[in-house]
Amino acid sequence: MDQSIFPFILIFIAMSVIAFSLIFYVRRKGKNSKGVYTAKAMEFITKKYPSINTSNIKCVEFYIPKGGLGQIDPALIAYNDEDLYIISALPQPIPGFYRIISNEQAEWDMFYYPMTSIEQAGFDEQQKHFILVIKGESIKLKIRKRNTFQEDQQEEINDFFATISQALQKNTALNV
Repeated sequence: MDQSIFPFILIFIAMSVIAFSLIFYVRRKGKNSKGVYTAKAMEFITKKYPSINTSNIKCVEFYIPKGGLGQIDPALIAYNDEDLYIISALPQPIPGFYRIISNEQAEWDMFYYPMTSIEQAGFDEQQKHFILVIKGESIKLKIRKRNTFQEDQQEEINDFFATISQALQKNTALNV
């Protein structure tokens, strides 16, 4: 074997060790943190969409499947009792440099729906997707227990489902 290939092998091994160490560090750091995603989401919304009142907004991360090839778009769901915003955003999960930026590669930027426009909501057969029917259009949201920052977001997801359930009950009572 040629002597000039050994430095490349050593560099490859060192880069692999660094990459896996970073992955494990991000996972461990995310599991021990709570609320970083929401804080960064609020910061992102305030900068990009200053017209949105963030005083009582809650945030959760879902993925929107697109196409049959398994491609997904990360989606920041910002909501309160009256409004629902679905925003295409890319989280950058590097500890110490956490941030959320616009997804320039997505075909969409943001959708706004008043909660009164939700007609139906429920889970698919495998309980992996949450489906919203708004104005006759079906929106499929892929559920993940952890957000991109590796924070457990189960509590936030449950709050989102409860808010949607309350909106549906209110819409039924109002015959909307």
